Amino acid sequence: MNQILVELISTATIAIALFGVAFSLMQTHYRHVNRSFAAFLACVACNNVPDALSRMLDMMQGSFVQSVSLALWLCSALCLAPTLWIYVYTLTSNAQRWPKSLGRHLILPVLGAVVGAALIISPDETRASFFSETSLPTEGWALAVLASIAVLQVALYPQLAFYLYLIVRRLVQYKRKLRDVYASTEQHELRWIYVIGGLGGLFWVAQSLILAAALNPNWAFVPMAMLSLFGLALFAATTLWGLRQRPPLVPDAGGDPVGPASTSSPKYENSALSTEASARIARKLRAAMEVDHLHRDPNLSLWALARHTGGSPNYISQTLNEIIGESFFDFVNGYRVAEAMKLLATTDQTVLSITYDVGFNARSSFYNAFKRVTGQTPSQYRKTMSVREGMDDVDSVVRHT
Repeated sequence: MNQILVELISTATIAIALFGVAFSLMQTHYRHVNRSFAAFLACVACNNVPDALSRMLDMMQGSFVQSVSLALWLCSALCLAPTLWIYVYTLTSNAQRWPKSLGRHLILPVLGAVVGAALIISPDETRASFFSETSLPTEGWALAVLASIAVLQVALYPQLAFYLYLIVRRLVQYKRKLRDVYASTEQHELRWIYVIGGLGGLFWVAQSLILAAALNPNWAFVPMAMLSLFGLALFAATTLWGLRQRPPLVPDAGGDPVGPASTSSPKYENSALSTEASARIARKLRAAMEVDHLHRDPNLSLWALARHTGGSPNYISQTLNEIIGESFFDFVNGYRVAEAMKLLATTDQTVLSITYDVGFNARSSFYNAFKRVTGQTPSQYRKTMSVREGMDDVDSVVRHT
């Protein structure tokens, strides 16, 4: 019964993966992102083929079929973490770029393919000894292949831990980049990948217990079907979010890509933007907030501001960093907080109403931004201010804090 459940779950996983691959490859936009995600899904599908066909493979009882099954599983398993990392890297890049030195991420998968091929082309007697329960290889070519397979199987565990670390580090860097492009970052922060990463960590622990059970029968207390069901839920969630996700740092409406967040001058040392032009752009940016009130748009992006002012996104970013001395996120939210301070002191609007009126799309982000500027929560600030008094210079106080 346990084996049948594992087969059904593996078949369902393959079906979801193949649907995801087809859907991703049909997309004409964001090709690098979609192709990297399709590669990850294809690896998942291949990795589940041996479990989905386990009873059929058992009936065939041939060392060649068993060798092909083991080689397919080993190579695809070694591809899972690197392909997921490549997808996350591409998704969070400014121009859908794949990681540099892509080849080094494929070292273990290539080794798995080589060892798998060596197993498949081995003589029948040698292959049979690999799957014999009575006599394992003890010397020569057969022993080398067997030892390589064992080492690569063990390498799966530190490999997964390493790539989970890379993914988390990448997301932390990406979160900082968002502040150069968006005034409200919550919906772009890819929190679902953190959840997937956390669940992936739990899955790693479960797989470690399976390995321990294989080495020591006293540890065999984790039902394989339960582990497979957990893996299916994890993969289904990953596929659902991955197919819906669009690269947030890729320009909308054909805008120019913006370089990585930085306030250092070497970033702009080759820029053609003059000091006079920067000052002119700075005046336009302030007018866009103070006169046109663009900060009230909760979905305001650097590209939208560039279209409004008629400037280049890179020049606007340079002006913000070098002339105004703020990121796009801090610049826009400074005006939001300034207006919120006025409304809190001069009106009876609720804090939640003010949150959305000034452009924030979440109460938590409003509270964080407001407390960072004033050192108080909105409610505390309202209590300390007398209605309609002392508010004439709020804008100048906030903008020069």
